[in-house]
Amino acid sequence: MEDLIAFAFRFVAYMAFGLCMEMLVAIDGIERLIGTKIPRRVPRRYLEGFVSAYMIPLHGLGILFLFEPGAILIAPMPLPLRFVVYAAGITACEIGWGFLLDKTLGFFPWDYYSLSKWRIGKRGYSLWTLVPMWGIAGLMLERYSSLMQHLSPHVVSYYGF
Repeated sequence: MEDLIAFAFRFVAYMAFGLCMEMLVAIDGIERLIGTKIPRRVPRRYLEGFVSAYMIPLHGLGILFLFEPGAILIAPMPLPLRFVVYAAGITACEIGWGFLLDKTLGFFPWDYYSLSKWRIGKRGYSLWTLVPMWGIAGLMLERYSSLMQHLSPHVVSYYGF
């Protein structure tokens, strides 16, 4: 039961982190990364960030079961090499998740990437301009993931286990 609570805690923490980061990038940064305007529902002054619930499994489960063990494996590597591994790995996850959603649902939430000249592939499952950002995100996640793993036993003990 302790492991389940620890996993649930980290799943929620990773999901919240991922969705918040996506929203912040969607407010301003995504149009810069795409290199074109994206149609918006409301004026930009509202600082509306758009995220999709379809990203919850990728953030929560992907970080929990792919990133955490991967980060442990590459921890001894020098920082520049870890950056490259994260950039490639997270880009691959984005492409894979986009492809899976596209084939099962008929769309993927970031299909506006196809508007960009920097899209990866015909459908734009990712962007070349995002690759370095994913490397930075991976390095940030190292610290956040380490903190969540450190806090997990305290959360478990708080609930009486």
